[in-house]
Amino acid sequence: MDNQVDEIKQKLNIVDVINRYVPLKKRGHNYLACCPFHGEKTPSFTVSEELQIFKCFGCGKSGDVFTFLQEYERIDFREALTELALMAGVVLQKSEFVTQEESKKKVLIEINTQVAKFYNYLLTSHVLGKSALDYVQNRGITLSTIKQFNIGYSPENPELLINYLTKKGYKIPDLIATGTFGQSQYNSRLYDRFQGRLTFPLSDYRGRILGFSGRILPTSKNQNSAKYINSPETEVYKKSQNLFGLHLAKEAIKTKNYVLVTEGEFDMISPFQSGVKNIIAIKGTAFTQDQLQLLRRFTDTLILALDSDFAGNNAAKKSIELADSMEFDIKVLILGDKYKDPDEAVRSDLDYFKKQIDLSISVWDFIIQSQIKANDPQTVKGKKEILSVVLPFLVKIKNSVIKSDYFQKLADELNSSHESIIEESQKYLSVQPALAVGRLSPSITPNSETNEPQDSIKTQKLEQLLLTLVFGAKNPAKLSQKLKIQLSRLSDHRFQSIAKQLLEIEDFEPKNFESLLSPEIRPTFQSIYLDSTMSQTESHQRLSEIKKTITQLDSFFLKDRLNFLSHQISKFEKQEKQLELVEAEKEYNKLLSELSKVQIKKS
Repeated sequence: MDNQVDEIKQKLNIVDVINRYVPLKKRGHNYLACCPFHGEKTPSFTVSEELQIFKCFGCGKSGDVFTFLQEYERIDFREALTELALMAGVVLQKSEFVTQEESKKKVLIEINTQVAKFYNYLLTSHVLGKSALDYVQNRGITLSTIKQFNIGYSPENPELLINYLTKKGYKIPDLIATGTFGQSQYNSRLYDRFQGRLTFPLSDYRGRILGFSGRILPTSKNQNSAKYINSPETEVYKKSQNLFGLHLAKEAIKTKNYVLVTEGEFDMISPFQSGVKNIIAIKGTAFTQDQLQLLRRFTDTLILALDSDFAGNNAAKKSIELADSMEFDIKVLILGDKYKDPDEAVRSDLDYFKKQIDLSISVWDFIIQSQIKANDPQTVKGKKEILSVVLPFLVKIKNSVIKSDYFQKLADELNSSHESIIEESQKYLSVQPALAVGRLSPSITPNSETNEPQDSIKTQKLEQLLLTLVFGAKNPAKLSQKLKIQLSRLSDHRFQSIAKQLLEIEDFEPKNFESLLSPEIRPTFQSIYLDSTMSQTESHQRLSEIKKTITQLDSFFLKDRLNFLSHQISKFEKQEKQLELVEAEKEYNKLLSELSKVQIKKS
């Protein structure tokens, strides 16, 4: 297995692979892009062709070509191995190593695929699904769209589907594990969670069916039941990661560079059928971080086509705050009082719907306007209500300039001052606990043991900076010999290993050097080396930075050594070890003199 992994890595260039998913641009030694794993507009996602690795300096994700595909596609190692082998033209050897979890997931997806096929057949080609088909087509959905979305109908009699699946060899425990089937506690019979409902397969963005959503029909005898129900969480279906229709819409979203976000299946399907292909549906008004990160791969602009009162929803507030923190441009589609949802708007006046998409407004403008419309800004009560709804949104705006602009807009609408709005907004800021800074006892000095953890962190950062500066030089191996004393003093074991190896070589070549390091040290080197290639520093400037860094490190080293000797001197005095005491005092005075020189350099 390891040999084949190495063979795939040798045949594939990580730059070519990642470029299929994320457009890369050459910058110096490396390639850069906006990170696909978190929201950003300034590229910090870096790919090194020399080391065949990637690293995002924003969110910290890093790894090789296998790690990238696993993270990007949300797949396990075996699935990444299979896909990369295809890209590399490597025929994988058969392996008995298939985990129980992998095998189980594969079976559940297979069953879901068969269930969707059965439901769809019943809706489109069987008398049992005729009334359900009439309902769907009366809503303007064509047979072609029904097949494209794999819409189906679950019969009242669950035995039909259960017999269909068991004859194909699927076992009862696996049917239950899909979440589509439950078992009665009274007679142990299986029932279909969606029986008597219109069904919509819930696929991941790669098109694999993970679960289902079921809608009650107007002809149902149980009109008191929930209008929509979804599959429960299973080993393959996670509601927080699912976006309805993304597998069909992702290419159009990339092309248009915005995504229209709706609440329900029909609100997504009707526009899609009418040519608005860059559209998805969420369940309700709340986004999760996983969903937003998934969308961020395809676009940085959201147009919300949600229920008109979503601004009063706490989940929506968190979703908008989250999307803004991930640097999405968030807009709102206004249908006004004319139509209640996208489905109705498209069926009634498609041109109007498309025009309104073009006229979408910023989410912050929408929130202010909707509250001004709902409340009288001329009354005290109205102003309070507007402020209580709008300010919790505005205080969370990430960009301080935009936040200030909207504070001013709100002030103008309420005929108030910008300053008073800022003052009122303080009530809606999260209260941060006071930090215990400046409360040290007067007897505790900066050189006391209380400060040691902080000094240790500073030392670690300085040691990393020194190595970064060395690796950024034209000849790191030659420069390291000039800095032998300082490099031999490094305290962090990872940096020690890297420095020790660097001092032993004559010529530096990144890939060869990496192979000399132990596997656990390699990620640290990769990160340091990538850092060193990010900025092209002039030789004289680099030398100046090295001198400053060494001066600071020398200061920490000497203080640490003096502290140790101070304890030793005290111990030798108590033990009356005169010879050791003299030697310790001699070294102490010598180091004290060195520290004095270092402090003069620092000043």
